[in-house]
Amino acid sequence: MTMMMRSTIALTALIGLLALTSGCGAKASNPGTAQATPGSTTETVSPPQGAGHADAAVVPGSHEDWCDEHLVAETQCTRCDPSLVPAFQAANDWCPDHGLPMSQCTIHDPNLKIVRPPKPVGN
Repeated sequence: MTMMMRSTIALTALIGLLALTSGCGAKASNPGTAQATPGSTTETVSPPQGAGHADAAVVPGSHEDWCDEHLVAETQCTRCDPSLVPAFQAANDWCPDHGLPMSQCTIHDPNLKIVRPPKPVGN
């Protein structure tokens, strides 16, 4: 297992833990709830929906966990779900210059390749 995969798994686990303790499940069932993002006022944020976005009940790290718009795992897409930002910041995985996780910042690391997990065989 590569270092990048271990880091991604660890970050996914951290985000999942924070989601459980912060009540993120309510966000998925209550679209349009007010949420604050760092450095902004409270605004209405709806979870991503439609083509190119994963279902709210997606298994993190699965093939279906993918944001076609931003080419990262949907469950880790801070541009689609700004409520994830504090978890990345707490994990010291944040690029303040570009407003996204450093682990997703291809500007700082042009060699960074974010690869969608393979589709399970037989599906």
